Parts: sequence; C-alpha cells; structure tokens
Amino acid sequence: MAKKLGYEAKEKMVALAGACFWYWNSFYSFLDSCGVPKALQKRYPRDAYNKYQMMRCILGDLEQTGNLELINSIASAFYRLKTAIDRDSLDEKKAKKLLDEFRDAISNDPIETEIQKREQEKAKAAHQKTITSRRAQSKRLEDINAEFIRLMTANELTPQKRGYKLEDLFFELLHFSEFEHTKPYRTPDGEQIDGHFRYEKFDYLVEAKWTAELTKQEDLSIFDGKIRGKAQSTRGFFISANGFDENAIGKFSGDAPRIVLMTGEDMALVLGGQVLFVDAMKAKIDAIVRYGNISFSLRRIAT
Repeated sequence: MAKKLGYEAKEKMVALAGACFWYWNSFYSFLDSCGVPKALQKRYPRDAYNKYQMMRCILGDLEQTGNLELINSIASAFYRLKTAIDRDSLDEKKAKKLLDEFRDAISNDPIETEIQKREQEKAKAAHQKTITSRRAQSKRLEDINAEFIRLMTANELTPQKRGYKLEDLFFELLHFSEFEHTKPYRTPDGEQIDGHFRYEKFDYLVEAKWTAELTKQEDLSIFDGKIRGKAQSTRGFFISANGFDENAIGKFSGDAPRIVLMTGEDMALVLGGQVLFVDAMKAKIDAIVRYGNISFSLRRIAT
C-alpha cells in the first residue's frame, strides 16, 4: 500500500507547482507524465485557477478518493527534479532551494521506496514459499522412508509382494526427485518391464527384487537380455533389497557394463536423506565410467 504524505510535504508540492513551471504547457506535460487524468486537470481551468491552486485542488481530490499512488507519483516526479523546468523565466535558485527542502521533507523517492518495498515483500513471499515447499518435500521423503522401513519388517508379505512394494517406492522416489519416468509396462511381444526412467542421455529399464538371499548371476543375465534387446542408449537399473552375489557383480562389471546396481542399504541412505538420488546416480555412473564398477556403495558419499 502506498505511503500517505504529510501536510508539510503536500504544501511544498503546491509551492513547487509555481516555482518550477512558468508555462502552462510545461505544467500540463508534467501532470501528464505523472499520470494525472485529463478529466481531473480540466476541472481547474487556467483562466480560473493559478498553478498553486490547481495543484492544491488536484492533491485534495486525489486524497479524498484515496488515490495515494498518484499522489506519490507526483511527489516522485518532484523528487527527481533538479531545478525549475522553465528556468529562464523563473528564479532558479529559489526553485532549487524548494526542491532540496522537499526532498528533505520526504527523505526518499516514494515510488522507488514503494518498488523496493514490493520487491522485498515479493522476495519474502518467495522465500516463504521455498521454505514451505522444502518442508513438504522433506515430509514426503520421510513418508516414503517410513514405508520402506515398514516393508523391511512386514513378515506377512511374500518376497514377490515385497518386490512389488519396493518397485512402487522406487517410482515414488523418482517422482519426488523429478526424474522423467514410466511405471511398469509390457512390450508389444508381452515382455514385462518394471518401468523405466531417464537420466542424462540414457534410458534405464528398472528391475526390483526382494529375496531372502543375494541376487544371483542368473537374474542379472535375464535382465541383461532385456536391455540388449533395446536401443544402444538403453541401460539397466537393478534394485535388490539384500544385495548381489559377488559372481554376478563380477560377471557384469568390466567391459562395457550396462547395468547399475542398487542395494537395500543404498536405498535406505537415499530415503533417509543422506544422499540425494541425483547424486547417487552421478556417483554410480562415475564409478562405472572410470572403474567399470557397477556396484558402487553409497556409503562412500553419504553425509
């Protein structure tokens, strides 16, 4: 809301109307530049009012209608004046003195002050929105993590059902992390794909398993076959709650690996907020590119 100017400031604006303008055309141009409507100007014709009177009447009308923004616009225009407009016909020294006194009376350009105030309010609102969003994000991750913890202790579920639940939680994590993804689907030839997501320039097919023992080479071989039947830009992302057999890891590491492995421990670190999923992907891909290591443990980068 625009700040209301005091009586002294408005009286100085009245004095400035005569001290800074000799020609009516100059005065009218000034009012136009401030946004004073022509209809309001015409209420006070120059054959019946002088510039002092016209300015006092205009300010009075604007205050009566509550148009403080327009009053501040006029004040701002005076604030930015350095000397009389028609200085060849006026006492320039007097005009400068009155302008200095006016600036001292109002301290700051009211329009600039209002702009700064609105920018501060906008920044404050944006900051508050960010805080609210982060709190909501944090709560959502906590909820996903709580589901994961419950899943680890849900003895009534079969390994297959746990695998499906793990898959659901992973796609909630992808949504939370704002990764482009699709949920489980079947290919035209009937092949079941546990969903996919995109990271950088690659598509990652997803496989999720929750078995009592380590995931073995046979499971990775079947998954690898699905990947190799797709485009060259397709990779695999295999989540195993209880980890992977060393022989399986060794078989698919090394030369041109295309599968990224994620253990239940890795998942717990991400869902616990110790590692962002995007950082997890970066670390795991770096380990593959640099060392051919498809089973990089996120404990190495956890905070």
